[in-house]
Amino acid sequence: MNNLILRILVGALLVTTWSCNEDLYIEPNSYSSIRGQVLISDTRKPATRVLVRLSPTSRSVETDSLGNFRFDSVQTGKYTLQTTLAGYLSEFAAIEVSEQGLTAITLLLRTDKSQNKPSTAPVLVAPKAGSDTLQTSLTLRWKATDPDRDSLTYDVMVYQDGVVAPVLTSLDQKSDTLQVKNLAYNAVYYWQVTVKDGANAVKSDIFSFRTRPFPEFTYVYAKRVSGRLQLFTSSGAGSEIQLTTQGSNWRPVVSPNSREIAFISNINTNLHLFVMNRDGSNLRQVTTVPMAGIVPADLSFCWSPDGTQLLYPSNNKLYAVLTNGTGLRVVSKLASGQFFSGCDWAEQGNQMVARSSSSDPYDNKLVLVSSRVDSVSVLYDKPGRLSNPIFSIDGKEILFSYDVSEFKNEQGRQLNAHIYRLVLGTGTVVDVSGSSKPTGTNDLEPRFSLNGAKIIFTNADNANENQHGVYTMDTSGQNRTLIANQAEMPTYRK
Repeated sequence: MNNLILRILVGALLVTTWSCNEDLYIEPNSYSSIRGQVLISDTRKPATRVLVRLSPTSRSVETDSLGNFRFDSVQTGKYTLQTTLAGYLSEFAAIEVSEQGLTAITLLLRTDKSQNKPSTAPVLVAPKAGSDTLQTSLTLRWKATDPDRDSLTYDVMVYQDGVVAPVLTSLDQKSDTLQVKNLAYNAVYYWQVTVKDGANAVKSDIFSFRTRPFPEFTYVYAKRVSGRLQLFTSSGAGSEIQLTTQGSNWRPVVSPNSREIAFISNINTNLHLFVMNRDGSNLRQVTTVPMAGIVPADLSFCWSPDGTQLLYPSNNKLYAVLTNGTGLRVVSKLASGQFFSGCDWAEQGNQMVARSSSSDPYDNKLVLVSSRVDSVSVLYDKPGRLSNPIFSIDGKEILFSYDVSEFKNEQGRQLNAHIYRLVLGTGTVVDVSGSSKPTGTNDLEPRFSLNGAKIIFTNADNANENQHGVYTMDTSGQNRTLIANQAEMPTYRK
């Protein structure tokens, strides 16, 4: 009996022991590592010395020079990473560490714009406030500083007084200077700078300046620009200003008061007369009936002595029109097969002289236009190439060029054109070019100066029309002076 009881107690003890061993068993912990890199969001450059916290632990590390950080012996589970760096927002990232391997992550820092201090407003350096005689090309300068030493960029807006849209806009430039070119003369300009540091934008005051008045240059002529004739004005000392840009424009003629310039243009396909102010402003078309003739580049016209009308050729008719485009009338008419090519109008005696021609470029005459529309009287009738006539100041002489070589071809080439003065009272013809003209060249398109003491003209190589220049000389043919190279069709403005 006692043995039975003992066996029962031993069995119960064994069962209890086995049960307790099952309750006391604990599964071992797993550990891994976290590796990461912190970058600046805008630049993707490494962020150094960033404090990275691992929550819910109390562990933290700083990033190295490459923005890298590492946590080792991290028990598996879910965590939150938090970054801290002055000037940047704190970034949070949830991660899960598993026993299967290293956990890698990249964190991007964004600028905390709420902590960024704005730059100082840009202050004027140059040109000085109130400057009123500035060149039409100049440099704008300003200065701004940033308390956080942020990199600065600038937006610059330049306006011309009376013009709604900005004439110049420069955005996101890093320099605190700006080159401006081709400004209008005698114009007021306003400009403003906005400085940006990536977080803030600060505007400057509005600055202003005025450009200098348009120069009182002496000469006006045509030059080729990109294959098209354009008008220029010049002092004759290398300084010149381009007046036209659209279409082809040639044969400038200055008004009697020297304030306006009329010229021929094909900007509207047909050849028409345009008038503009001496600085190129207030451009307007005058004619409705176009100019026309055998050789468009040979055509010429003139102002009336009082500056209210333009006299011009259109095939066999000579028209006069008011400079406002009204009052068109026929002044003279040639027989069929004859064409007017150029003309001039003298104040003395209200005389008009013209060049008539035919389809033959060597068939030309200088004629006086009478009061009768269908009548002209011949002044000069000599076979050969002849230029358009120009009156002297007193109306007693006519200036023109004539090719003395008697050469002819289909293109109307000239080999040895001289400038002549025709004395109306006697019919005497005086060779002005004489022996002073270089061999192998043509003297063309002559005009008297406003005081009659000099002659301005084009001298061109007879084998290469592209080699030419504008010259002046005394009425005796002496003292040839180069005014502008590669220029043609000159006239005096003052």
